[in-house]
Amino acid sequence: MAEGTARRAAFPLIRTLMVSHRLSAPWRLASSGSYLLTSAAFCVAYLLTEAAVGFYDAATFPSAPWHPQAALAVALIARGGIAYAPAVFVAVFVAEAFRTAAILGPAGYGILCVGVAATYCASGWLVGRRTRWGSLDVGLVDLTLLIAVALAVGIVVPAVFEAALLVGAAKPLVRIFDLFRELAIGHVLGLIVLLPILLQWPTGAWRAWTASSTASRAFVRDLLLFVLAVTGVLAIVFVVKPFDENRMFYVMFLPMIAAGMRYGLMGTALALPIVQVALIAALSAFAASDLAAFQFQLLMLALSVTSLYLGAAASERERAIERWAQTERELREERESLSEAQRAAAMAELTVAVAHDLNQPLSAIGTYAKACHLMVERGETDRAALLKTLNQLAAESARAGQYVRHMREFFRSGAMRSERVDLARLIEAAHARLRDRLDRDGITWRAMVEPGLPAARGDPVQIGMILDNLLVNACDALHGTSPPRVVEVTAQRVHGGERPILRVSVEDTGNGVPAEVREQLFKPLSTSKPHGMGLGLSLSRSIAERLGGRLWFDADRRRTAFCLDLTIDE
Repeated sequence: MAEGTARRAAFPLIRTLMVSHRLSAPWRLASSGSYLLTSAAFCVAYLLTEAAVGFYDAATFPSAPWHPQAALAVALIARGGIAYAPAVFVAVFVAEAFRTAAILGPAGYGILCVGVAATYCASGWLVGRRTRWGSLDVGLVDLTLLIAVALAVGIVVPAVFEAALLVGAAKPLVRIFDLFRELAIGHVLGLIVLLPILLQWPTGAWRAWTASSTASRAFVRDLLLFVLAVTGVLAIVFVVKPFDENRMFYVMFLPMIAAGMRYGLMGTALALPIVQVALIAALSAFAASDLAAFQFQLLMLALSVTSLYLGAAASERERAIERWAQTERELREERESLSEAQRAAAMAELTVAVAHDLNQPLSAIGTYAKACHLMVERGETDRAALLKTLNQLAAESARAGQYVRHMREFFRSGAMRSERVDLARLIEAAHARLRDRLDRDGITWRAMVEPGLPAARGDPVQIGMILDNLLVNACDALHGTSPPRVVEVTAQRVHGGERPILRVSVEDTGNGVPAEVREQLFKPLSTSKPHGMGLGLSLSRSIAERLGGRLWFDADRRRTAFCLDLTIDE
């Protein structure tokens, strides 16, 4: 009757687990061959483990010293899903049938099996759904949740066992507290020691860790050294006994710290089962009482938790270093891509600059060449005029070639040529190049250079191109306007900021620049000229800034004025 009650109590729970599995995987998995094979393999492993730990139920251990079968069940659910709950229930029912069925009776046996199996399934579901165990990204939060689950199992399973004893035992119970204590520490140790390696080993995380570990080739050597170190420490603690056994056990932290720091969480997960098995063997051979064994199990629990946190911290540190290295590689690749883009932009800018700024000298060359051709064609014998025109043609040709060379040097090396620049001579040269146009358009030229003006520092060719652009723009602005038409160039020292500068101003008496156009003056491809490219002011400002100066529009003056600030040669 009681047995039938226990079965009826178990069936609703199993149905609930089956319904909840719809969240993770289809229940039809139960009909597959791999599912049945995995379930059978788990049941065999669970029963063999149960039988192995039952070997220690002697005077030293009134209950099994640890319960690795709990880790097997939790790992199965965590990795395979709640679909494997029937396998867990079957394994628990069969295992307890040999150990406790006769003692507890049908009712107590049913309560114990259902409670234990349900606890394992719920714990496995929580670990599988709420943590990243099974990957290389396991962190301190995942480890904390696993330890919390282990502690919860260590409390719930002994409580279920006590309830089963109270319901089903026919004789008065003794040592209930001691039995609860042994069951709790056994389950907590079984989960904390064995569950990490079970969660990581069946997945690709272990192989990925082995492949990516910097010391993977020395892994076998280090494993052998670790086993020897553990054996040596236990020999000192239980055989040599130079001090109190419990205090000497703290020496075991040394090899565990080494394993955690060298191999991170994966190394700690592999080292803990080795230490646990060796400790149980040593306790079985040398422990004088069950209390001493319990004390060592508490020390093992402290060692396990500390080592796992140390290993997790080391793994997170290694992942942070890898992420930093990956970020550095990505930044390096981005810098290289940016450099390529900058070189492409520089080539484009060079092309545009040459196309724009060579227009003036090439036009002058064409004009002088045509003038020479007309002189020869008409048979004019003014030798001086012909030589002067040829000299001007040669000068413009040399200026164009010099400009191309300077621009090529700059875009190749990124360095701007820096020389002493006589602004008075530069202004006079610009006036000479524009004299014919000034005369043709009836434009008055005025130039005022401050006496004793020091030399500027920069590239004379590029400064000359900036000045030519400003003067041509001024002449264009005066085209079609009523007299007087005046272009005025001034060069003076200006005391402002930290140090004095040289300022070259180009003013004209044209119609001015509308307010809505001023914000677009120095933007590329912005022009009000019918045949303009909209690049002159933009390129001129770019060159001025590379020379350490500034090109700007002075909106405070009554007439249209552009100012070029240059550094003084000191």
